[in-house]
Amino acid sequence: MKCVIPGTHMKVFGRAVHSLSKIGEELYIEALEHGLALRTVNSSRSAYACFLFTPTFFQHYDDGCGDASSQDRDDTLRCKIAMKSILPVFRSLATIEKTVERCKIRLNMKDSRLVFQLYCRHDDQRSKSKQTNHGEQ
Repeated sequence: MKCVIPGTHMKVFGRAVHSLSKIGEELYIEALEHGLALRTVNSSRSAYACFLFTPTFFQHYDDGCGDASSQDRDDTLRCKIAMKSILPVFRSLATIEKTVERCKIRLNMKDSRLVFQLYCRHDDQRSKSKQTNHGEQ
């Protein structure tokens, strides 16, 4: 899965992550044909929240499934990551929209890595690579 978030949408994406962190301790990311789903559930499994970002939200969106038929869609790319490890990427929401030109997100299932690459103004690039737990629901 590969997607690019334009800088003007970074604040919205960051707010979604921060909102989900108020509910659960783990973030479930799922690359779907009709968008990127961010989900969480609280520890007692009594509250659930989901944000679905459609492909038009992104500058570029590739769910990683290619032209697979609907029968093969059972193998969608999904992973689980601790909120504590993803929140620092979106730490400063007040300035993130002004400083970040775009954010590239890659999910590498082979290496179990979720990579956030922030391309900032003045040719500054920051990468955050996080270990994922895939397949757990």
